[in-house]
Amino acid sequence: SNASTVQKELQQQLATLDMSICGSCMANANLQSVRESTTKTILQAAKVIFSFSSYVDGKLMARSSGFLIDWDEGSKEGTVLTSARIICSKYTALTQWSGTDEYVPDAEIIAHLLDEDETTVPAILFRYDKHINIAVLKVNLDLCAKIPRFSSDINYGQEILVLGRDERLNMTIAHGCVNFMGPTTYERHHYLFTGCEPSIGGMVIDFDGHVLGMANFPGTAYIPSSIVLKCLDMWKKFQ
Repeated sequence: SNASTVQKELQQQLATLDMSICGSCMANANLQSVRESTTKTILQAAKVIFSFSSYVDGKLMARSSGFLIDWDEGSKEGTVLTSARIICSKYTALTQWSGTDEYVPDAEIIAHLLDEDETTVPAILFRYDKHINIAVLKVNLDLCAKIPRFSSDINYGQEILVLGRDERLNMTIAHGCVNFMGPTTYERHHYLFTGCEPSIGGMVIDFDGHVLGMANFPGTAYIPSSIVLKCLDMWKKFQ
C-alpha cells in the first residue's frame, strides 16, 4: 500500500545504530552545496540499480550490483549491465594474465527486486566478456523509472558518485574523483580509477546522473562508458 511505502521511506531516512548499514557520503560537508540536487539524482538512479546473486548446485557463488541500460515496455524485458564476476567461480590476482579464471555461464543468477516483498526473479546471461569483465543479463520486470543515459565526457579530477547495492539491498553511495592512472601493477589498460572504493557492478555517474562507467575490481577501478558502449555495439552487430 501507499501508506506502508511512505512509512518504509521515512524509516530509511532515520538515523540508525545498525552498523551493518553503510553510511552515505552525502553527509560529507564538501558536498553541501550540491546535496539537494545530487540527492534527487541518486534517488532517480536508485530505481534501476539492483543486486544479483549467482548459485551453482544451490550454493552461493558470487554477488554483484547491476543496473538497467534498456527496457522493452511490450515484453517487460530489461537489459542489465553487471560484472562478469557474477559468473566467475575462480579468479586469480588482478596483476596476472594467467588465464586461469574459471567461469560458469550456466550458473543460476537471481535478481533481487526492490518491491515490498523483496521479490526475486531469474536473470538470464545474455553476453559476457572475460577480458573487459562485463556481463549483460536479461530480466523480466515492471519498470517505473527513467533509464539513465551514458556519457563518454570524462575529465581528470571530475567528481563522481558510485552507486550500488549491498547484500541486504541497501543503497551504497561513494564519492570520489576521476584519476587517470596508468595500468601499473593492475595491467588493465581499459580501467580508469577513482578516489573511492566502489561496489562491483555499480553505476558510476556524474552529478547530473549521466552514466560514466561501471565499477569494477581492483579496488578503485571502473570501466569507462566508452569501453562499455563499444563492447555493447560489437555484440549488437555480431549477435
